Amino acid sequence: MDDEGQTCIDRISKLPDFILHHILSYLYTKEAVQLSVISKRWQYVLETFPILDCSEGYFGKDLRVINPKLKSIPKDGRRKIFNQRVEFMSYIDKKLCRFREKNLRVNKFSLTITLVSNKLSPRVDTWMELLAGTRIQELNVCIRAGHGRRRDMSKILFTMESLTILNFQGRVLLSSRLDRNAVKLYSLVELRLIGVSIDEDTIQDLILCCRSMKVFFLMNCVGFENLEICDHDKLEKMVYNNLHRDVKDKKFSIEVPTLKELEITFRNGGEETMVCEIIIGSVCQNLKCLSLRGIPVDAKWLQNTITSFPLLENLHLGGCILQEVIKLSSQALKEICINNCMNLMEAEFDTPNVHSFKYCGQTMPRLYSNSVADYRTALLSSRLEDMDSLWFMKLYNFLSDFRFQDLTIWMIPYSGREISFNAEDYIGIQFPPFELDNMKLFMNVFTSINYAALLDGLFWNLRPRILSLQLLFLSPDVLKGLLKCLVAEEPNCYCSQNLICWRHSLKGIKLINVKGLESNTVLNAITLKNLTNYLDDWVIEAKKGPQEKNFPMTSLSFELSWC
Repeated sequence: MDDEGQTCIDRISKLPDFILHHILSYLYTKEAVQLSVISKRWQYVLETFPILDCSEGYFGKDLRVINPKLKSIPKDGRRKIFNQRVEFMSYIDKKLCRFREKNLRVNKFSLTITLVSNKLSPRVDTWMELLAGTRIQELNVCIRAGHGRRRDMSKILFTMESLTILNFQGRVLLSSRLDRNAVKLYSLVELRLIGVSIDEDTIQDLILCCRSMKVFFLMNCVGFENLEICDHDKLEKMVYNNLHRDVKDKKFSIEVPTLKELEITFRNGGEETMVCEIIIGSVCQNLKCLSLRGIPVDAKWLQNTITSFPLLENLHLGGCILQEVIKLSSQALKEICINNCMNLMEAEFDTPNVHSFKYCGQTMPRLYSNSVADYRTALLSSRLEDMDSLWFMKLYNFLSDFRFQDLTIWMIPYSGREISFNAEDYIGIQFPPFELDNMKLFMNVFTSINYAALLDGLFWNLRPRILSLQLLFLSPDVLKGLLKCLVAEEPNCYCSQNLICWRHSLKGIKLINVKGLESNTVLNAITLKNLTNYLDDWVIEAKKGPQEKNFPMTSLSFELSWC
């Protein structure tokens, strides 16, 4: 180490405690550890690092067990769990008391605890009181409890003026009216309530008192029938999730001028009637992203909704029950995602600015467009068993209508059935193969598949310039089998039947991004052997662990030349 570096270390080691603690408040854990080593004050850093993650799982895996006797845990094991719980709670006591006594700031406090007895509840209240004096910024509380018990949180939480993020999850009770004059969450930007019990009045109190709130999550909560959100001038993102069985005749209404993102999820169970009344007020003129999940969607209602918001750019429909035929028109939409929706057979889009389209479903509906953007990307997800000659024809029509230039296909095994493709189905059908820039294949496959059927189905219809095979979810044996089939001379050729076989149209294949191999290497039966040896080495590296860093590469890319 040079003299300048040593001088810097000496200066850091002499920093006053309050300055060092202030520096720590801007660092992540790894960076704080590095600073503790450099400053030679690791003990102080360990005791005052302002991000406190207090999870009972760190002290014992069985601390989350409500009743050890019911789990047939022996007496010695129960005593061990008791001691671990005492150690866990004592650790939090000492940590928070030290911060309070030394007037140290807590940036983030996360608590995960199982309340096996009502006697533990006052302890949680004490911790909240200690945190109230630490200028805390982020608070995450996850409480588990048995026998239908819920923990009524201390109202002191709502006096933390410095709090910017508040997250309640689990057996938390927030169903008593708040004194609006006592609520001082002036800095709160994000509020997440997950699985808690809260009534309508308390929700309205929080909305009215948290005037700086921009993000509001209300997920799978109980205690209220309807939800109406209005009279707020900062809220930008609202996520409402209701996965309970009884959701009929419920009402969700939002009228917030600043709203930009809205996500609504219901558990529908396959019923084709609207599970609740959804009202998105016309004042939400800044809405850019709309996500609907598990909701029967009427085509006319959907079109009117899209038309009402001129800035709407992103539309996501997940698990919705749609009509067999829908038509969508929008000049603003840029991204459309249709994920596992039911009944859809045909969809027409007049969306000239859509550049990204994602579709996932058991069947491929007829999808076509009346307008084309300059450059578009598509992501399709399909089960292998659903991919047959008809599926590939619909894929061709879909791509050619939308003029997509970047295609990603996720292929998922389901019941063990194979891909099926028969080139004879194309006899008498005249159409030019669709040319596109990039085609990426994600194959979550670990057993052998019908490689010839997959390649035939793709290349009878498409002519990609770049073919990329993503490796992180692909068995090396399947990858090698696919490559061997790609360069093989296929004996079953249909050129004699007035069909242009894709193998005769393929002039050449070049490797373009394989680390450790020469770029632009022509791939054929001879050079494939070198690549196969390389892949065998890759298998050895991959077995070291699933982390991406253990893979020498994440994809194989080829440049395909067609005549």
